[in-house]
Amino acid sequence: MEAWQRRRGVHRSPLIAHRHRTGCGSDDLELWIMKRLEWLRVVARSAPMLGLVATMIPMGPALLALIRNDAQGIGENLTVAFSAVILALVAASIAFFILTFRRRWLLEDLRAVERSLAEAGGAG
Repeated sequence: MEAWQRRRGVHRSPLIAHRHRTGCGSDDLELWIMKRLEWLRVVARSAPMLGLVATMIPMGPALLALIRNDAQGIGENLTVAFSAVILALVAASIAFFILTFRRRWLLEDLRAVERSLAEAGGAG
């Protein structure tokens, strides 16, 4: 939604709104950006690890099925295992994609704020 709004030129930056509300400086805005992107970073970095965990859980029953010569049980458990890791990697990729664009957009907004502060300081 944010990408669509930015393309149309109707996006209102939450960073600039935060700046107007609080009057904080550049360092505080950088901290605000980090807090805003924190959950996306956590998801992008932890989803592959959780996918590995979700892959290992059905491997136990798959190995037991192998011992019993149960080909159907092996297949079912391996399907679950590989589906879990693929789902986790897709989720991590989507989160990383969103994180990358949001970070760039927020840094562009930060630069605009810094430029306006510099112009206001130089004019006064």
